[in-house]
Amino acid sequence: MRGLLFTVVWFLAVAGVRAQGPLINEVVPGGGALPDWIEVYNPGPKAVDLQGFTLVSTGRTHRITAPLTIAAKSFSVLWCDRQPDRGPDHLDLKLPREGGSLLLIDPDRRTVRDFYSWRSLPAGVSLGRLTDGGAEWGFFTAPTPGGSNQRSQGATRWLPAPEPVITDGVLTCAAPENGTIRWTTDGRTPDTRSPELVGTLTIAPPCVITLRAFGEDALPSAPVSFTFPSEGHGPFVAIVVDPDSLNDPRRGILAPEHANYARTGIDWRRDALVEWHTNDSVRHEAVRIAVHGSGTRGLAKKSFKLFGDGEMILRADASPHAFLRHLFIESVARDAEVDVQPGSPMPLWLNGAYHGLYRAMPAKNSDWLRSLSGAEAIDLIDGPGARALKGDDDGHARLLNLLERGAPLEELDGLMDETSLLDLACFDLWTGRADHDLNTRCWRPRERGGRWRWILFDVDLWSPPDEGTVERMCSAIAPESPYLPWLLRHEELGPHLLARLSAWMATSLAPDRAIRLADSLFAANAEPMRADHIRWRDATGIPSPKESIAALRAHISARPEHLIGQLERYTRHRAREVTVRVSPPDAGEVLISTLPLTRDERTFTAFAGAPVQLTAIPAPGRVFAGWKGIAATSPMIQVDPAKVKGIHALFRLATEEMP
Repeated sequence: MRGLLFTVVWFLAVAGVRAQGPLINEVVPGGGALPDWIEVYNPGPKAVDLQGFTLVSTGRTHRITAPLTIAAKSFSVLWCDRQPDRGPDHLDLKLPREGGSLLLIDPDRRTVRDFYSWRSLPAGVSLGRLTDGGAEWGFFTAPTPGGSNQRSQGATRWLPAPEPVITDGVLTCAAPENGTIRWTTDGRTPDTRSPELVGTLTIAPPCVITLRAFGEDALPSAPVSFTFPSEGHGPFVAIVVDPDSLNDPRRGILAPEHANYARTGIDWRRDALVEWHTNDSVRHEAVRIAVHGSGTRGLAKKSFKLFGDGEMILRADASPHAFLRHLFIESVARDAEVDVQPGSPMPLWLNGAYHGLYRAMPAKNSDWLRSLSGAEAIDLIDGPGARALKGDDDGHARLLNLLERGAPLEELDGLMDETSLLDLACFDLWTGRADHDLNTRCWRPRERGGRWRWILFDVDLWSPPDEGTVERMCSAIAPESPYLPWLLRHEELGPHLLARLSAWMATSLAPDRAIRLADSLFAANAEPMRADHIRWRDATGIPSPKESIAALRAHISARPEHLIGQLERYTRHRAREVTVRVSPPDAGEVLISTLPLTRDERTFTAFAGAPVQLTAIPAPGRVFAGWKGIAATSPMIQVDPAKVKGIHALFRLATEEMP
């Protein structure tokens, strides 16, 4: 069946060529100096309008819905940047560099006008017809978007990447027939002037070796790099990039002479190779690399963004205590409804030299959010001023209007995920995040019933434990998320926020549990933190790892008392202690607002008039038998600390009869 389908598609593509309609003439998958693009050629004697045509790439479709005319014997370049709002020549598509297919379908939505598929490609190489509109395809190392293809500039084959054998510190690699392997050790891509690999290479860590195959009448292979760090390493990430792309005063993205590190946009991305090393495997990827961030770009240790098949961030965590704070909040937030980028601590080696401890994470963009929701499309709102990065902000503006005027929760519930916003507020309050109003982003699936959710990110700028966070956030002239003054004065959301914060401070943010978590994170990362401190202490003056864990412990210990006092004064809800016991111990568990509270006994602080939700969960072989201390029979209850000081969750053996 697959063979039949391919034959039909191939026949229709050929029929399209004979009909002299528009043709796919050249494509660049997987990035480069520009976004992915498709060049469409009109070989006919009359102009052609692409309105109504559909393009399909590896299962994803985009229909051109506005006029887009190609003159006779002319070209149109379609940008695959997933930004269709920019015009009819911008498509909601990506072309995978690792291999894929592309179809051009007539406005009747049935006739395949043109078709082409490709395998994995090196960076900066295009696929195109060797002559405009011709039947034979080839590879071009100098793509020509909007320009004519020249057979003399193309090649009909390209060599596979070298596959070396590494044994006992010695590297060998077989050359292709009638070809050579060339190598470099400074990050530059090998060319015909680079030394030829003859015999073996002795590896002397730390170092990087980049290999590339060359042959007659063939496109050189993609370069492939192999980084060898110092001994005693675990998983790491390595970046290999031309040193001039980093340090050249005119084009280097790290060059300080003209503050190039502050420049953004496509023009400030550079080709690079990335190696993702685990304990037992390595994955190679060709990417574009750029400096990442806003206020941290001027710091000596910089974050990077990698543009490959997806987008990844290598976050430097260069501000004081940032690494441990981010690890802590990310670990706690695994039980939260606010969305947090998952990060993996990973040493970075840059051109064979240790560059510090980083956290690898997906970009907080529409691709990541679609993967969370499974939605085909989303609305994404960013920053102060609520700028729409994807979709539009109409629904978001309506939500803010309802929040500001205190609309009933029943009306708000259809528009937003309440717990997502409350969890964002809880973490902002507990950390005293000083730049919460700048680092704000929310999103929703663009589908019926899609509700707004919030993203928690850049949680490194904490305030001192005794800082007046509540008054500061509530006195803002133009509140930003989490819109604390609107939440606290809301008849329903105000008590809900106090109850949710009480739940967090009774569980994951309680000093005893939070300090254990902080200590375990520090123990697991102490050695890489120390190596990073040695690498960057002179250039950045960052605190030592011991100072970072001491600061985190101090905040954990002191913050609850100050925060509870601030909320008491602002809301007039008095703080009260409540004790919950499980009887008999370990016969079950009690949750507080979905968070694990105790299997034995625990006392926590909550706010009078802000009932907390308790849920009794029996252990295997047990059943819930009731509550003692409150007149309730359901395993899920609401407890007002103004009325209840102590409560028992009772469990019995499943084989016991009810008394």
